[in-house]
Amino acid sequence: MTDISALTKPSDLRPLIFWEGFPPCGLMTKQVVDLFGDQLVLLGTRAAVPFEGLEDLLGHQVEWLANPDDIWERRHEFADRNLIIHTGWAHKGWLRFDRWMRQRGAKVVVAVDNSFKGNLRQIGGALWFRLWLRQHFDAALVPGHSATKLMRFLGMPANRIFTGYYGAFESIYTAGPPISNRREEFLFVGQLIPRKGVDILLEAFSQYRQSGGTWTLRILGNGPMRNQCQGDGIVFEGFAQARVTAQRMQEARCLVLPSREDHWGTVVCEAAASGSLLITSRWVGASDDLVRSGINGFVFHDMSAKSLAQALRQVARWDHARLQYAQNVSLGLAQGYTSAAYSSAFHTLVALLQTKSPA
Repeated sequence: MTDISALTKPSDLRPLIFWEGFPPCGLMTKQVVDLFGDQLVLLGTRAAVPFEGLEDLLGHQVEWLANPDDIWERRHEFADRNLIIHTGWAHKGWLRFDRWMRQRGAKVVVAVDNSFKGNLRQIGGALWFRLWLRQHFDAALVPGHSATKLMRFLGMPANRIFTGYYGAFESIYTAGPPISNRREEFLFVGQLIPRKGVDILLEAFSQYRQSGGTWTLRILGNGPMRNQCQGDGIVFEGFAQARVTAQRMQEARCLVLPSREDHWGTVVCEAAASGSLLITSRWVGASDDLVRSGINGFVFHDMSAKSLAQALRQVARWDHARLQYAQNVSLGLAQGYTSAAYSSAFHTLVALLQTKSPA
């Protein structure tokens, strides 16, 4: 982990960081918070299900906005800030604030988790970004490979894109016991909705059990499909806060996330940091960064229960040596997505933005 005492804090830097729906991975800012203290302004809107103890873990007060666009009416409160990092470009109030702040000499970094798809919407978006949005931002902060590819496609220069936006907070998501000492269990964590591929997961697990599979499936989450989360070998637990989720990740052998669309999928990183194997669909953004198919899990490419069931069977057949190697790979890959990674990206982009004029 990076030693923050060894990092230089620019005496004239006055950062502001905004997270929409402040998530548990907002704890990735912890090392930056510790370094800057009261010199940092941390803004957020509340998540639909707030993370308990967030501000205590951060050791810093979050100023809450009722609506992201409220930033424009409160702009004079933050006029002294000279570095802005904020979530996305969906809110007109933030774009107005960006223009106003850049006129005052501030640098603006947009944080984006969307993954590259290359569809018509993104093709049109590339034109819109180059003609209008690009002028608002000096750089982009992204979670991983797919979002980097998207920002390059949209027109952000490669040297203005930094990874480290998302990850797993290392004080909560820890390695846990050796994989062979864990329950023979698959774990799903997320909203119980079709977008997360819950229907495919349930059918695939049914096929796995019917073919003689003995591992169980534990489901953590809530949503309209919760009443369907039952059957042979299924343990339904419902929604759980981060610390309970981390414990379940340390107890299970393999996380499964078969989403039809997932910009990144922070839960994949959290599971990797907990020492779990990983099975994901190709539509999960974090697959590119954290899953080495056939090594620490599988990425399945066609959204079918048959393909997922095959991946479940393969992982369940791995012997002790292969399971242990897979666990070590997950743990190693997760080390690139900690609060130290966020801090490193932060300092790198600060150094670049202070020495070069906007692209």
